Amino acid sequence: MQQKSREHHFVPKFLLKPWTTDGELNGFWWDEKRRQLSCKRKGTQAFCFEIDLLTLAHHEEGQDVLERKFFGDVDTNGALARDRLLIDGPGSLNHDERCAFAKLLLSLEARRPDIVCRLRDDGTRHLAEAIDGDTDIQREMEKQGLSGTPSEFLKEQGFSLEDRALSNIQMLVDNPRVASRLINMRWRVIRLDPHDGTLVLADRPLVRLNGYEQPDAAWFLPLNPRSAFCAVNDPRGLDSTTPQRFAKQLNIASAGQAEKFVFCVDHTHKQWLPKYLAT
Repeated sequence: MQQKSREHHFVPKFLLKPWTTDGELNGFWWDEKRRQLSCKRKGTQAFCFEIDLLTLAHHEEGQDVLERKFFGDVDTNGALARDRLLIDGPGSLNHDERCAFAKLLLSLEARRPDIVCRLRDDGTRHLAEAIDGDTDIQREMEKQGLSGTPSEFLKEQGFSLEDRALSNIQMLVDNPRVASRLINMRWRVIRLDPHDGTLVLADRPLVRLNGYEQPDAAWFLPLNPRSAFCAVNDPRGLDSTTPQRFAKQLNIASAGQAEKFVFCVDHTHKQWLPKYLAT
């Protein structure tokens, strides 16, 4: 019997690995009690996960099917597309590879712990309210002599509204409207020279500016300390920015939206990180 996966990574380990030094990450975080920047040094398995984050109550393919199968496929195909991007650039990707990388980007937001929690709680409540407010279901229960609410009856029968709500995470990742917009944006890989500095990676790694339908929409994902993926509707902003300034702006945006940790290979980042992590 296959062992159930319980450590569910909301940032795939393959995205964290380029920031390791001797196999370990330097995860900087703001210690509120001490009022100072602190560093946790561990391997990739020690960061960006929650126990049973995506675990279902029941599923014929296993309670960990979302983590193991759905997001497992997303990460496997996304990693292959990432490698191709880094080696040969966006122009080398075929349609399937472009779709795979877009799906990976969408998954980075969809599986954030606060989004998963919202899906579980709000989604379950909305489903229960919809079912309990259905007059046809209510009349049928009365005919059958059943008491209680329809949602309570379903729970007694072993049907999990929470599982149904959480399974909607797949729709967020497979959203054709957003994915088609993203796939048709201008894709680039920005590469930094040694004098341009290095990029940091946050535990919320995808940086999105403006709505995806806006003319100035832009998506950024650091790929390694000296390379970043960019998808923009209008490339003129990138064309007018030096790599050094691009790195500074992306680093600030990454730190500003971090859940807790920012990963660095260059300890000079310790000078400016407190300003953004402390807030």
